[in-house]
Amino acid sequence: MKEIFSYDVMPYPSKFFLQTHPDRLATLATFFGMTPAPVESCRVLELGCGNGSNLISHAYNLPDARFVGVDLAENHITDAKRAAAGLDLSNVEFYRMDVTAMTAAEFGRFDYIIAHGLFSWVPDFVRERVLELCREMLSDAGVGYISYSAFPGAHQRQMVQKMLRYHARHFDEPLDKVGKSISFLAFLAENATEKEVYAPVLQSELKRHFEHDAADIFHDDLSDVNRAFYFHEFAALLEKNRLRYLAEAELHAMGTGSLSPDAREFVESLDSIVEREQYLDFLRGRIFRQTLFCREEVALNHQPEPAVMREFKLASSVRPQSAAPELAAPARERFVGMKGVGIEIDHPLTKAALVILGESWGRTIPFPELVERAKERIAGLGFETENWDEQIYIASAILLQICRGTSLIELHLFQPAAAAALAEKPRVNRLAQWQLPQADNVLTLLNLDVRVEDEVSRHLLEICDGTRGKDELLAGMRRFIEESDDVDDRETLLKDLPEWLDESLAQLARLGMFS
Repeated sequence: MKEIFSYDVMPYPSKFFLQTHPDRLATLATFFGMTPAPVESCRVLELGCGNGSNLISHAYNLPDARFVGVDLAENHITDAKRAAAGLDLSNVEFYRMDVTAMTAAEFGRFDYIIAHGLFSWVPDFVRERVLELCREMLSDAGVGYISYSAFPGAHQRQMVQKMLRYHARHFDEPLDKVGKSISFLAFLAENATEKEVYAPVLQSELKRHFEHDAADIFHDDLSDVNRAFYFHEFAALLEKNRLRYLAEAELHAMGTGSLSPDAREFVESLDSIVEREQYLDFLRGRIFRQTLFCREEVALNHQPEPAVMREFKLASSVRPQSAAPELAAPARERFVGMKGVGIEIDHPLTKAALVILGESWGRTIPFPELVERAKERIAGLGFETENWDEQIYIASAILLQICRGTSLIELHLFQPAAAAALAEKPRVNRLAQWQLPQADNVLTLLNLDVRVEDEVSRHLLEICDGTRGKDELLAGMRRFIEESDDVDDRETLLKDLPEWLDESLAQLARLGMFS
C-alpha cells in the first residue's frame, strides 16, 4: 500500500523567500570576503522545494542560471513542473525524491544550496544527510542556506506546540486538527490562571496562529518533528561536516545596534563569531535562524572595512523626517524607513546619499555612482572640502554601520532590468500574474516583494493585462468598486479614484511590476 505523506494530504502554501535568492547569498558572501559565483550564471539546488514557488520566482529573472528542486511530496512536484511549463521556464527542473537518496555523482555541484523550512522538521538521519550533501555538493566558493528553529526563543513556542499536539491527537483530518488547536489555544489564553508570564505567551502564540495559513500551522506547529537548536549546536554540526558559519540571511540580525550599551560592549568583546552569535541569541530570545555557511577551507573576514561598500548596489526606502533637510551643513537629520526604523545622521555626504536612495526607491544604485551623485548634490548647495577621499571614507563607514545595525539599507550585487516608464496599456509581469491568485505577496521584476492586502489593489493588478489603457482601467475599477461588497468607504474611494489610479500605476511602474 502506498504510504501517505503529510504534504500530499495538505500541501504547503505557495511562497517565495527573498532571503534565499542567489543575490542575497552572493551579497553576504562578498560582504564577508568570499568571491562567490556570479548570480546571473549560477547553479542553485533547493532541498524540500515544495510546489516550486520559491525556485520559480528566482528562476524567472535569471534565465542563464540553472535551478534544481527536490521534494518528497508528489503533488508538490506535479504542481512545480506544471507552473514552470506554464511560465515557459527552461532553466529549472524538479524531481520527486528523498533527499537521502541524492548523490553528487547524479546531480553535480552547486553554487548555492537552499533548505528553507526543512531542517528542524525532519528526522535526525535526514538532517545528517542534508549537511553531508552540502559538503559533497557545494562548489569551492559555494554558499549554503539552512533555516531552523532556535533556542532559547523556541522553548516557549515548543511548550505551546506540545499542548496543541496533545489536544489534537484524536482528530484525523488536518483542518480539524488545526481548527481544534486554535480554539483550544484561544481557550487557554483567555482562562490561564498565571497572568504574569504564562498568559502573555499564550496570547502571543494565538496572535501568530491567526496570522498564518492552516497549512503553516499543520506542518510547522502540529508536526511530530520540530527540533530546535542552540546556535552553538548548529555550528558544531557544520564543523563536523567540514563546513563553517558565514552569516545570517539578514545582515542586520548580526548587529549589536539594538542592544544596551553594556550588552553591546560585552558581545563586541568576544573574539569568536560563534560565541558572539550565541550570546546575541541569549539576549534577544531568538526563535528562528536563517544561517549561511560555506566550506571550512574558505577564508572569511567578519570585520570588513568600509571599502567593501564599493562592491555593492544600494537601495533604500529611507526618507528624511524634515521636509527641507539641511544636507550641506553638519546638522543632525533624522531619516526613517517604511517600517518606522529611524537613524540620525549629521555627515553631509552621507545625508545626501540617503536622500538620493530614498528618491530612487525600487531601483539600486552602484556605490560609486551614489557617491558621485551625493557629491554633486551637496556641492551644488555650497558644501566645500579639501579632501573628498576623506569624506567618502567617512560616508562608507557610516553606511556600512547602518547596513550592519539596521534594515534601512539593502545591499545587492544584482538587480534585474525593468522598464521605469509606464506603458500606454500596462501589463503586470507574468510571474506576478501567476503568484496573484495564490498569495497576498507578489514579486516585481526588480525583485521587490509587494504585499497586496486589499481587494481594490488586487483587482487593479488583475485587470492590468496589457489590453486596457488608463480610461478603460478607470472604468473597470469604478465598476468593481460599485459592485463589490468588500469595499469600505465606497463614496470616498470613487471620488478620489482618478488620483488613486494615477498614483498606483506610477508606483507599480517604479517598483517594476509591469513587463
